[in-house]
Amino acid sequence: MKTFNIYYTDTLSLIHFIEINSIKSSPNILLQIFTGIIDEEYIWKLIYNIKNIIPHINIIGASTDGEINNATVSDNKIVLSFSLFENTQIRTHFIEKSSLGSYQTAKDLIKKFDKNRSIAVAISFTDGLSMNGEEYINSLLEYDKNLIIAGGIAGDNSQFKKTIICTENQVLTHGAVIALLYNPDLIINTHASFGWVSIGKTLTITKAKDNIVYEIDQLKAIDTFSKYLGDDISNQLPRTGIAFPLVLQKGDLKIMRAVIGKGDNGELIFAGNLKEGDKVTFGYGNVEMILKEKEKLSISHVLNSSESMFIYSCMARKSIMGESIKDELEPLNNIAPISGFFTYGEFYFNKSLSKMELLNQTMTILSLSESKPLHVIKNLALQMSPKSPQNEMLEALTHLISQTTLELEEKNIALQEEMENNKRKDKQILQQSRLAQMGEMIAMIAHQWRQPLSAISSASLVLRMKAEMKNVSKEDIIRKTDAISNYSQHLSATIDDFRDFFKPTKEKKKTNFCLLIESALKIIGTSLHNHKIEVVKELNCDSSFVTYPNELKQVILNILKNAEDILIEKSIQTPQIYIITYIKDNNKILEIRDNGGGVPNEFIDTIFDPYFSTKDNKNGTGLGLYMSKTIIEEHCNGVLSVHNNKKGAIFTITLQPLK
Repeated sequence: MKTFNIYYTDTLSLIHFIEINSIKSSPNILLQIFTGIIDEEYIWKLIYNIKNIIPHINIIGASTDGEINNATVSDNKIVLSFSLFENTQIRTHFIEKSSLGSYQTAKDLIKKFDKNRSIAVAISFTDGLSMNGEEYINSLLEYDKNLIIAGGIAGDNSQFKKTIICTENQVLTHGAVIALLYNPDLIINTHASFGWVSIGKTLTITKAKDNIVYEIDQLKAIDTFSKYLGDDISNQLPRTGIAFPLVLQKGDLKIMRAVIGKGDNGELIFAGNLKEGDKVTFGYGNVEMILKEKEKLSISHVLNSSESMFIYSCMARKSIMGESIKDELEPLNNIAPISGFFTYGEFYFNKSLSKMELLNQTMTILSLSESKPLHVIKNLALQMSPKSPQNEMLEALTHLISQTTLELEEKNIALQEEMENNKRKDKQILQQSRLAQMGEMIAMIAHQWRQPLSAISSASLVLRMKAEMKNVSKEDIIRKTDAISNYSQHLSATIDDFRDFFKPTKEKKKTNFCLLIESALKIIGTSLHNHKIEVVKELNCDSSFVTYPNELKQVILNILKNAEDILIEKSIQTPQIYIITYIKDNNKILEIRDNGGGVPNEFIDTIFDPYFSTKDNKNGTGLGLYMSKTIIEEHCNGVLSVHNNKKGAIFTITLQPLK
């Protein structure tokens, strides 16, 4: 196999080049055209002239963002790369883009393949503006999951207006072309050189469809670029987007996604897909870091065995590296003739992982040989030029930003883990609080049921005694059974009150303080009465509001129960609980006061802390007030506070208007 590269200037020079290199005599020729001239008519004439010279030639080509001819990089020129094969057969195909999208376009292209032959490698180019490169290669891989695909997405000198692809039979602005190489003994190697680093915080794709991203971190995609990169960068998208791609981590591989277009409503179009939930950062390339990758290339035994190499490299590398781009290419050109172009996206097959990817910001290399090398050339690395002060500064700043970002990410992860732990603790606390309240509820049920059960037992005993004495009348039976029925209904109503209390409220409902207070007193009222605790109500707020009724009732009941406990514990002579409601500054306020002496001053600031209790261990869990404050302030748009007056404690629930 041999490859000969030339800049096209005119037909006569081309004929001379073909003759002196005996290109026409080869039976199997693949010509790759890399054109910086974006002119369909011009490309048609070029193909026509070449076919007149070599009728049996196979051609694929793409417009570029720069051309590679050996170690030379150019703009607005045409590179012709003739590869002559001895034992490899070539077939080229083209396809116009389907109205059903890039995936279907590849499906339609596959229909043209010879299904009875095994493809050694495919070189493919797609247009740079309408095709989704990732969907395209995914469809090809469904045909053959082990298919090696090289090539990339056509460019147009960073104009993002029109790109061109071609074969010997067609020139297209929308679609794909492919050259299939058939030879079971063809030696194929691939390599990718990266060198970009992640900078800035991790962002989340929050709204996307295929390669169109609508929102990042709940902001319009373009607003996210403005926020982190500035208006100058975002206003010039997509031209500037290639220099600041989004970095997506896929296992051990960093995948770049560069902007290739923008919509009218702030959405951005990327060269490949991004999914909702993907975690991304911005990427940045530094010349010195990129050039470090060339050392790995120059000592690669795999590449040193090449007869021909084709370079499909991201336009961003050319833009950032400037004149230094030759330092990346020269070690490769010392191994074998190289040609290629700067793309809007690169197709890369990772042989070590047997995985195909669409890349950005990467130099991909396709190495081909038809014969095994007799020896291996080593140590062809060029000495790197001394670092410029500007590059040294950029490298230091990049390292600083990268390291700072890493440390912030580690702290964020630690904070997230702590938050998750706190959520688990809160759930445990809530469960413990619920269990403690259930115990208190059972005690209250016992209080409420004791008198009715005693009355039912007494009524049934009187009936039995009168029946045994044969001294029971119809009126006695009716009177006693009515009494038993009434007591039973009271027991049933009590069960309903407690069941409603423990039923979770998933939706907010309209209610008012009066209803909630009466409902709570139905549960605890009997216990308060039995302990001779007077309840004084001053209800001056009957306005309705929307909240979670059972949760708010749980808080009221908990405060009333605490007041009862403190009044009993201190044996207050005339125990009283005041329940007061009123409106102040458009806030609806409920106060629950008692005359139990108040909260000790040393505890007033910690009374709402979890597991803190002024009760003895038998009667207090320290969870009730903590959960009450959590319910009011996190669920009910309010504030729960406490202070003392001369008689005792005053717990205040302030419900704020909904915004």
